[in-house]
Amino acid sequence: MLEYLLQSALVPVRLNLKAHSMKFLSNELSPAEVSFLKWQYGFDEADDPFEGALWHVIMRAWEADNEPGASTRHLARLGCSDGFAEEVALYLSYKSERGDALWNDLIRRAGLSDRRTSEVETEIDRRRVPRDD
Repeated sequence: MLEYLLQSALVPVRLNLKAHSMKFLSNELSPAEVSFLKWQYGFDEADDPFEGALWHVIMRAWEADNEPGASTRHLARLGCSDGFAEEVALYLSYKSERGDALWNDLIRRAGLSDRRTSEVETEIDRRRVPRDD
């Protein structure tokens, strides 16, 4: 159902992420880009757990392939035509020198602000209370 909505150009789709109700437009994003943004901002409990696992596998494969002296080719296998070519290509672009430009383009098209440069308010105070020891 989500795939159909994302491919439909008739109505912009807003996806609701996590308890803080983050919303973003997805009518200009591919399914891989939507999944990537959800991974970066946090998956909802109702999302397919495979999506989160896939991005972690891609990240770990990139790390393994880029270790000094590594002779592995995990990303090549993940990115083959029968694999997850679009997701791997997106991650490689994100990790490249033009990663910031890609990130800025993705969040602009999704209608999001850059969480790296703005303070996000949460309902939970996560600061530690100083102890009186």
